Amino acid sequence: MTGITRPDPNPTATDWLELAPNSIRPAPADRDLGRPILDSPLVRGSVWLRWSGHDGIRTLHHGAGLARGWTERDVDGLDGWVALVEGRVVHSVRPDGPPEPVVHAEAWEAGATLHAALAQHPAPTHLTQDEDEPDSQEHALLGDLLSRVRRRAAGMTLENIQHALEPARFEERCADRYADAGHESAYTTAATTLAEWQRIHDHTATTRAERYDPDHDTALQHALRRAHHRQDVAACAREAALRARRSTDAAHRSLAAKRLRER
Repeated sequence: MTGITRPDPNPTATDWLELAPNSIRPAPADRDLGRPILDSPLVRGSVWLRWSGHDGIRTLHHGAGLARGWTERDVDGLDGWVALVEGRVVHSVRPDGPPEPVVHAEAWEAGATLHAALAQHPAPTHLTQDEDEPDSQEHALLGDLLSRVRRRAAGMTLENIQHALEPARFEERCADRYADAGHESAYTTAATTLAEWQRIHDHTATTRAERYDPDHDTALQHALRRAHHRQDVAACAREAALRARRSTDAAHRSLAAKRLRER
């Protein structure tokens, strides 16, 4: 555990915290940070994670969700730790001067600033849950379907991929026309298959590769990295919740034992 679990001070209580106009850092889920390490107990549903491959970053997660905010060291020439929300550095606004980045010597101080910034800038409603994420069973089925398309496309030339697109379009049109209400799975499968063939076609055309190679599919690697990141965060969230339950149970047992002794 690091000092980031210290009680939060409120060093900017008299200041309004704004976010930099532009995002200057990619989200943690889009970077290769290594494996996560639980860096705090579960507090009000939130945990801090640090990462094996990047000692200069701490991510804040509510439950198993991706980090909307994090702290990072030496960002964009700033000497020290700063808080970022959606890749935008947190600035302090004072009545007597322009906004300036809030820079700290310690990660836990930047963590306190991040908590304050998130309180002042709550997430938009559409970001409070992953509405675009299908349920786990559907995600597994679609993931297997996409994998089959990529395996079939491996080694194909752009012309071969173009030929494969034609029956995929035909099947999508048929599924759309004849799908009965309540039986949309056939259309979902056909539409997903077509979309992946189209993505593979566009990727191969853009990179001017002689043949499609999944190992050099940058969009695919990005998606896989993001999926693994989600899984790692979820695993840490489960670990934090388990520790919290054990701690609560131990406290209840201790209190019960104390009451028995006092009788």
